[in-house]
Amino acid sequence: MTDRIRFEDERRWAYLRSLLERVARGSHDTSVDDCLDLLVEFFEADRGLVVLAEPQGSTCTVHARGKGRALSPYECEEISRTVIREVLDRGCHVLWQPGVERGDRLTESMISLGITAALAGPLPAVGSASKGVVYLDLRDVQRSVDEPQIEFFRAAVGLIGLALKGQSAPVAEELAVPLGPARSGPALHELMLPRSMSALRMDVEAAVHGDLPVLILGESGTGKTLLAHAIAEAGNRVPVVRVALGQSDDLNTLSSELFGHERGAFSGAVSRRVGLAEFADGGTLILDEIMNLPAGAQQLLLDFTQFGTYRSLGYGRPEPKRSTARIIAVTNGDLAAAVREKRFRADLFHRLGGLVLRLPPLRERREDIPFLAEAFLRRRDAGRGVSLSPDVRRALLDARLAWPGNIRQLELVLERARVRALASGGDSVSLSVDHLDLGERPAGPERGGPAGLSNEWLRLEEERERLEERERRLLDLALSEHGGVVARAAQTLGLPRTTLSSRLQSLRKPSE
Repeated sequence: MTDRIRFEDERRWAYLRSLLERVARGSHDTSVDDCLDLLVEFFEADRGLVVLAEPQGSTCTVHARGKGRALSPYECEEISRTVIREVLDRGCHVLWQPGVERGDRLTESMISLGITAALAGPLPAVGSASKGVVYLDLRDVQRSVDEPQIEFFRAAVGLIGLALKGQSAPVAEELAVPLGPARSGPALHELMLPRSMSALRMDVEAAVHGDLPVLILGESGTGKTLLAHAIAEAGNRVPVVRVALGQSDDLNTLSSELFGHERGAFSGAVSRRVGLAEFADGGTLILDEIMNLPAGAQQLLLDFTQFGTYRSLGYGRPEPKRSTARIIAVTNGDLAAAVREKRFRADLFHRLGGLVLRLPPLRERREDIPFLAEAFLRRRDAGRGVSLSPDVRRALLDARLAWPGNIRQLELVLERARVRALASGGDSVSLSVDHLDLGERPAGPERGGPAGLSNEWLRLEEERERLEERERRLLDLALSEHGGVVARAAQTLGLPRTTLSSRLQSLRKPSE
């Protein structure tokens, strides 16, 4: 047996043991989602779903995960229902991937969705549903599925079936409805509990009970999108649909994404596409990184933000379409500066900023770190007692830690520590300093008086200025080599275009 084969065998057994652990917990609200997360991770898949079919033949998605997060209703629609129907009809596992002849209709639908492989297997009856399917798809051309992995998938489907049966009948019945809001983060009361958030509570309450659009500002990783979801769910403004803006400069692409298009609206528009504004009708539309929206697309949003009206591409009727979606816009950039520099429309800025919420960076709310850490571990592994040792609490509060990635960085540190701690097994785990990876910390006292902290902060500011100057010179050089075209410079640097745009805006001097 080669080392590669041995490694793959050990990896399959490790994941199978993890699946068994989730199922062994018995009745647990997140056990099925946990199993799907493991399945998606093992196959490096993009989507993993549990779909139930009622006796009448209609189907509904009851669990939907994608790379450690809940899928939106929009994402749940971009799957191969042909594969799911084949499993329901035949009652056996189905694999599709390039090179396997399955008929033109199936192949075309998969290619149109960007799916490179799909795997689905039948579940036993759950609640009122007579049949069920576990569905998985991959969208990376480098990935494929082999026979040992198919056998692993069969075992995983059986375990997910046991996890579903472990849920009480009322829970199963409650889940067997069209997918609604996806609980993928903390509830609003948990987000607002720390004292550092007290200044926001009044405006957040107004956001929950009002209809004004909301603009959430803050550095990357401060939890802006989590807060947007929590506000929507607390106000029962569902479904919640999120769109990441600025990923394309093409106006037609952005318009189609937001407002949809009619069949024949342009070359390649072979069918009608529902836009995100329509998906979010009656609920909430989260516009993520709004400052990355190109100027032409900003115009598209004007009427929609004020009147809820829009036109899909190719729409020929005199009266516009309408959506009652409530808008929550999110950005880590300085929108006010962008308005002053005429990079963002002032009228759109004022329409989006009915209520403005500014989330503080983690370095300004260090006292919250132990609470945030425990809350994350509770959500991440609710069935296991993962606790923080006193040494870990002290280490996380170290004043020398700048936390540039904010809460997102904290959660990654904790997740790595949790995985290391779990490697030793056991049902209850206490994280120790040995499990932490906090990176390099500047020399200096871990704790000290005001003078010591002030000097340490000054040194940190000086280092940051020197680093930002080096970064500014490098980005200017990349832009000059590509005639100022951001997309080409980003490709050369190996960065997403939106990341480069955000850094350029952040590093821009006031006089520029």
